[in-house]
Amino acid sequence: MLSSSAFKNKQIIIISSSSMMRSIGMGASWPFMAIFLSLYVHLAVYIVGLIFTLLSLMSMVFSILGGYLADLKGRKFTLYLGSISGIFIYFGIAMAFLIHLYTFTVVLFVLSSFSGSMVYPSASALIADYTNSQNREKGYAFYRILSNIGWAVGPLMGSLIFSAGIIYIFYALSITGVLQAIIVFFIKNRKPIATYTGKKNPFLVYDKFLFIFSIATFFIILVSSQFSVSLPLYAEIVIHLNPDFLGYIYAINGLIVVAGQYPLIKLFSRFGDLNTFIAGTIFYAIGYFIIAFSHNLFGLMFDMSIITIGENLTTPTINTVISKMAPANKTGRYMGFNSMFNSIGRAFGPSIGTSIMYFFNFNGFISWSLIATFGIFSIITVLVFGNMYKNSGNTYIEMGKKHVR
Repeated sequence: MLSSSAFKNKQIIIISSSSMMRSIGMGASWPFMAIFLSLYVHLAVYIVGLIFTLLSLMSMVFSILGGYLADLKGRKFTLYLGSISGIFIYFGIAMAFLIHLYTFTVVLFVLSSFSGSMVYPSASALIADYTNSQNREKGYAFYRILSNIGWAVGPLMGSLIFSAGIIYIFYALSITGVLQAIIVFFIKNRKPIATYTGKKNPFLVYDKFLFIFSIATFFIILVSSQFSVSLPLYAEIVIHLNPDFLGYIYAINGLIVVAGQYPLIKLFSRFGDLNTFIAGTIFYAIGYFIIAFSHNLFGLMFDMSIITIGENLTTPTINTVISKMAPANKTGRYMGFNSMFNSIGRAFGPSIGTSIMYFFNFNGFISWSLIATFGIFSIITVLVFGNMYKNSGNTYIEMGKKHVR
């Protein structure tokens, strides 16, 4: 019998704890990866940017494979594959760097996307397996809270490790991979493993509703991906913010996710899934737009507060909507397909944002207005999706106080 509360569901807690362990390792490493490739592997800045784009593109490909394996071999198998492969990949990066095989170091860094692409669809599908349509959004919210505790602890840990030597960060990633694998041992596969007998490509799903909704999430990812590149560049070049203060801005993000995720989802649950997504998109668009009017650290911290509210509303809702439209034996593939679209957004979003800024000579009003426009495209697309879904007679997705059936 499913628990009505994610906080009382043992399997949700275990799945979320495994994600938290992974997030600690990724949080400890991710802020330093560009520095590692630039200063330690001696690559030009534009090459570093290309490598991160390639990382996201490979993640796109691996996400399809991860979703397929999650349905075919089981969620636990794919979680093990992701965590164990990460152990060897990150340890390999450390060894390659030690013996100055820099090309191999870069290749392994790009291939590290395999680990996350195996983990994400399986973990997302498991949350759907252990919740019902009424408490699923809260389940994803709880999952995200624990994950972001890892992202809050990880960067602080990474700063301490970095001072001892950047190679120790890769050792830390390997260790957190081991701990994640141990936690995965206690996860139980609830759904039966799917069998494939069709003639179509088994790695892909053919669902026009999933395709349209993924376009909507692609547009919002174009907005949200300005988080890691465009925002800090604008803060340094235009606002002349001391880079040492950037950490305060991103700390606001982690704090609001941990403290505000569950209350926000509970508050908006009465309005339905798609309306919650639209509300989050509006917060995202406004948060990035008002950066144009910020002139100091406190202004940017306020902007990040608005942006994070958007993140809190959209991220768990995306998973909820996809899990509700997915057949029981294809949840992993549906998650993987959407993850592929989102990886495309993450690959090209920062390039689009920085290109807009460069073309308009870092004019804040024009640049952030154009970036926020992608949020409008997302809202239009999700409204089209909702209207088509409403007229299809498919399994329900919550539009508002009434359900679409």
